[in-house]
Amino acid sequence: MIKVEWTGVSPTLCMGNWHIFIDGVDYSDKIPEKLRREPMKTYGKYSKWHFDSNTPYEVWETYKDGLDEEDWIEENNYWLSTITNNYNIKCGIYRAIQEQDWRFNSCGGCI
Repeated sequence: MIKVEWTGVSPTLCMGNWHIFIDGVDYSDKIPEKLRREPMKTYGKYSKWHFDSNTPYEVWETYKDGLDEEDWIEENNYWLSTITNNYNIKCGIYRAIQEQDWRFNSCGGCI
């Protein structure tokens, strides 16, 4: 069983860490340091905000961003292969991360 956790929550969604567990074993230390506190760039629909130049109100926009499963696995295989060589497990890791992936400016906590 694959479990992925992003510890950031609104209003500070960007202040968290990624954790990966497979069959109860913690593989979080296999995530490269530079990725542990960043969006994982999986494909999805995300929101971002900015201030409207004509009003003092924030504007929310929805957009699609990220890599599809195959491209993401290829780009991240250098560290995924330290966890497993099983392609199906790598796909499961992608999907579990994708469920919790996020982007900066997506929760509004810094408004």
